Amino acid sequence: MLRFPILKTFMVFYQIIYLITIAFSNIFANDAIAQDQFLTESFSISGKVSITHITDGDSLRSGGFRIRLFGIDAPEKNQQCTDANGAKWACGMAAQKALETLVANAPYLQCDLIDVDRYRRLVMRCFDGKTDLGAALVRAGLALAYRQYSSIYSADEDSAKTAKLGMWAGAFTAPWAWRRSQ
Repeated sequence: MLRFPILKTFMVFYQIIYLITIAFSNIFANDAIAQDQFLTESFSISGKVSITHITDGDSLRSGGFRIRLFGIDAPEKNQQCTDANGAKWACGMAAQKALETLVANAPYLQCDLIDVDRYRRLVMRCFDGKTDLGAALVRAGLALAYRQYSSIYSADEDSAKTAKLGMWAGAFTAPWAWRRSQ
């Protein structure tokens, strides 16, 4: 057992780097063997993933890794929504706090790498046991199903909308439209 926590952190970091390197080398090897065919398997990183920062309701960090939750789009940190009475509320901050709570209560996260986006973030589907973090945020009405990329959370969004949870209790601008307007 290591006596120095910083060394343990570096060891976990280098293990993750090693696993990602193996995964990407397999992707490129498969590409060389079967040109024009995409790898359909996802690469899984699981274990005690240490989250070091929650950027907003759908983005987080694990050390130097920037992670974007797959299939959802949460309001931006500064985004405001309107409740049923017409009062503004900080829906972006509420989404961030909800993700912080989900991560804080997790004994460990299992994250499956789906893609790497144009900002070089790891696009991942993350779980706390059987709880899908993206699904939990969408079901609470604090994120939308990002149907442009996947319909996996469509039923969760429909459920939140019907129950008028979170953003669905009032009026809001979809996060992708809000970002374009800023």
